[in-house]
Amino acid sequence: MVLPDLSNWDETRTALHQSMQTLRSTRLLGVSPMPNELEYSAIPIASGATTGPLSFGGELRLDFTRTAVIYERDGTETFAIGLQGYNQTSLFDAVFDAFGRVGHRLDPNRKKITETTPFQPDVAQAKVYAEVMWRMFGTLARLKARMYGPQTPIALWPHGFDLSTIWFVEGMDERHDTHINFGFSPGTPDVGQPYFYFYAWPVPDGLDRQLPSLVEWHTEWGTPGGVIRYERFARESDPETVVADALVEAYRTASGLLKATAG
Repeated sequence: MVLPDLSNWDETRTALHQSMQTLRSTRLLGVSPMPNELEYSAIPIASGATTGPLSFGGELRLDFTRTAVIYERDGTETFAIGLQGYNQTSLFDAVFDAFGRVGHRLDPNRKKITETTPFQPDVAQAKVYAEVMWRMFGTLARLKARMYGPQTPIALWPHGFDLSTIWFVEGMDERHDTHINFGFSPGTPDVGQPYFYFYAWPVPDGLDRQLPSLVEWHTEWGTPGGVIRYERFARESDPETVVADALVEAYRTASGLLKATAG
């Protein structure tokens, strides 16, 4: 089944992206430190994203389909705050004020909470993106099922609003150990549309000359890597399979080169 159109949705994407900081800050207060700083990420779910269980009880979700931040505890929706009428700063304040009213006096880090432009999310567009993101999560899950070795979970990162998973040759420390990062981004200015990406670290010689046909080599990142633009696969009858097969091919090539270098 073809994927929905994702053009002309910048305001909705911005509202969802900036709202993710409420989950990030809550998770940092309610989750113990994790390998590769996964406590800074959120957990993808079909309707959007969640903090997962928090040490003080419940979980905080960003529900794309409702364009709302929702706190659920003991199976009950304790509070819900719609994004409409807020900006990043006022939403952040409203969420943590609501936590206080239900007995959680939290002191979040506000350093990254700076935006004051009003949100103008379109609920229909947000529902479309929830569908797209979940299908792309499934594509990365297909890839993970065909990779052998240490791997991280598929995380949703508030900073870049991208899904990402890391495969390691050995070890599991992104800062020091040889790895390949695979992900899906809803769009960045340098690419201009949603895309899958991967990069290997350190970059093995010859990888840029052995890319699957769907992949273009992108050199504008700190670590160059491969990009598969949304327009290259969205209208395929089975886009998930098309992309998963290309990513598996990229994985086999890049992992082989990395293992040869490490050996």
